[in-house]
Amino acid sequence: MRPTVRPSDLEWLKRQAKDLLRAFLAAEPDALRRVAIKLPRFAQPSRASRPTRAFRLADALCVLAREHGHASWPQLIGALANAPNPTQIAIVPGSNLAPAESPGEARARRLLALAAAVAELAARGDGPSLAVRLIVPRRDLLAVRAMLVERGVYADVVAALLSGLASASAPVRHDCAHALDHFADDRCAAPLRRLLDDPVPRVRRVALHVLSCDACKLTPLRPEEDILPLVIDRALTDPSIAVRRHATSALGGFAADPRAGSVLRALLTTSTDAAIRREARWALQRAAPLPSAPYGEPPL
Repeated sequence: MRPTVRPSDLEWLKRQAKDLLRAFLAAEPDALRRVAIKLPRFAQPSRASRPTRAFRLADALCVLAREHGHASWPQLIGALANAPNPTQIAIVPGSNLAPAESPGEARARRLLALAAAVAELAARGDGPSLAVRLIVPRRDLLAVRAMLVERGVYADVVAALLSGLASASAPVRHDCAHALDHFADDRCAAPLRRLLDDPVPRVRRVALHVLSCDACKLTPLRPEEDILPLVIDRALTDPSIAVRRHATSALGGFAADPRAGSVLRALLTTSTDAAIRREARWALQRAAPLPSAPYGEPPL
């Protein structure tokens, strides 16, 4: 009997497409091979044939459909709808719809492959590629970080990311700083502090966040000098409203310090930006509750 697709199998295929997408973005060899066979334009394209957009879930669904004998995912769905028996349709012989592994096993395999790729990039000192590879869901990132610690390559990962902070490319500086939010150690304080004067606002913003927030780090940063004056300066004088808003929020981590409290109270009553007033109010409430007030407004 030829293998069949049932509605429940379609749900499984959707999950497989998501796994394929993650594996392709992680440059896993098997995923690259499968995509190269069914969607060649995404397989290390030449400059002339480079696609105008990144590989996404719709493309992964198309790969799955073509692997099962249909030109596209909509055609697979249409074949199911138009089949004489609406509960199943035949697909190409030799297809194997039975999951080879559980979702948990597939995730574990994917994370092991990602950890190995990250370790290899770290050994090469390729900070830019490493930062991009680490753009994954937080749950996966924490799992991979634990594997890197266990393998003894955590320090190499930090060193590679640090090298990217001096890149001439703003996206590289941003991505490497962003990755350091979960990987920074004491070596990172001074380079991140220098990024507070970066000409690109989003680079300043992410550097400010990494310096002032220890929630995602293995161990808190211990800068050699007081960073609170730098955060205050960004909150009061940065030309970017997005950076000033983020700096105001970051002051909440220092709200018990009289210097931060004074600036937050001033912003709460004098700022013309509703978001900054809201951030100032929330920051002050971390240290001591304030009287109730309309949403986003200072108390009367």
